[in-house]
Amino acid sequence: MHGILNAGFHIYNEKAQLVLVKARDCLDCDKLRKGKLKLKHGVTNSAEIPSASSVVFPRKLDSRVRVDVPRPKKSRSRKDKEDEEEILVIKGIELDRNKFVKFDVFINDEDDPVSRPDNTEFAGSFVNVPQKRSEGKRKSTVLRIAITELLEDLDADDDDSVIVTLVPRAGTDDVTIGGIEIQFAS
Repeated sequence: MHGILNAGFHIYNEKAQLVLVKARDCLDCDKLRKGKLKLKHGVTNSAEIPSASSVVFPRKLDSRVRVDVPRPKKSRSRKDKEDEEEILVIKGIELDRNKFVKFDVFINDEDDPVSRPDNTEFAGSFVNVPQKRSEGKRKSTVLRIAITELLEDLDADDDDSVIVTLVPRAGTDDVTIGGIEIQFAS
């Protein structure tokens, strides 16, 4: 029963901050009423967002990583979008294959440096399920996320870049990210 009570989910509070709510918190009306939910690894406000070229990669994912990623092509026609999918590529993800790892990926319009529920889109998650076959072995992998429709939802199709935020969720202490870029695939 305690495992269920420790299960959590993320919601935006009245200040547009991402908060972690545990199932046990939902059973305590005083906590809900008094707003004592903890802010946890949120997509928070930041006035200055470094470009992907200015962030030193590889870098550890021991805290939130937020970068402005240039788009190679913008203002694509409907036919171009049908022919080629725009792909967010998070490359050189190095981790211990025997460890559970999870991080989430969010995208903002470049015109909106402040992350709020109305201008941020959840792009996807990276999850590594432990594999006990090879003890102590590290592996390197890549996360690819199709973002063409997501950019349309954000009205970011004409933008030169997008803001990408990686939010650590579990086991990311010794995870390294090699780089973030946008590519096209047909």
